[in-house]
Parts: sequence; structure tokens; C-alpha cells
Amino acid sequence: MIIGIDVVFIHVKNPEKMTKWYVEKLGLEIGFSTPDKDWQEFSLDENRPTTRFALDYGGPDPSKVEQQPIMISFKVENIFDAIKYLGLKGVKFLGKDIISDVGPTLVATFQDPEGNYLQISQRKSS
Repeated sequence: MIIGIDVVFIHVKNPEKMTKWYVEKLGLEIGFSTPDKDWQEFSLDENRPTTRFALDYGGPDPSKVEQQPIMISFKVENIFDAIKYLGLKGVKFLGKDIISDVGPTLVATFQDPEGNYLQISQRKSS
């Protein structure tokens, strides 16, 4: 039986460059890495239930699955503060209205250096 999501990962073309971007721009810390650095897994807050996040290098000839883009939304406590913080680090958000109201959540979308779409999201108060 499925009980949750274990890991979310992005297939990347340049693992060194992409790892540096996620560490420097988003402030993530590496929690585990394979010896060849093809798999870089980031540590998230261990005091909260979480889904793991990682980057995966599919090699010089990636399969169709490894070429498929995905969307990841990183949970934040305050979307306005997060946008300001990430903006100061050079992250450019997309859209005329940076924040979108999508039902119970506020989201803001941006791209990493390889063009993967990412979001930050904040649950609205009830």
C-alpha cells in the first residue's frame, strides 16, 4: 500500500553546477552523495515529516524518463519573506503577478539554471 512520497528528484545535465545552485541560492544542505556525485540528496528539517529531495544525473545519454520535466513546490512559512530572500540571491520569479492564489495555497514559480520549473508555496491560514 502506498503511504506517501519517499523521494522527489530532478534529472540534471550538469550535477556540479546544479548542486552549487541549490546550495547557494536555495540554502539547501547536502545530506548524502554518491562517490561519483551523480546523486546529490539534500537534508531537510528532520524535526518535521518531509519528502526527500535530490538531483539525479542521468549521464550523457539520458532515457526519455530522465528527460521528463517535473514540478516541485518547496513549502515555506511566509511566501512574501521567501520571495524577498530568494530575490536577493538572484532568483527570478515568473509571471506578471508573482504570487498565484491556487485554492488553499499561495505559490510563486521560478526556474533553476537548467530551466526546471520550481515553486515555493505557503498554505493559507484557515
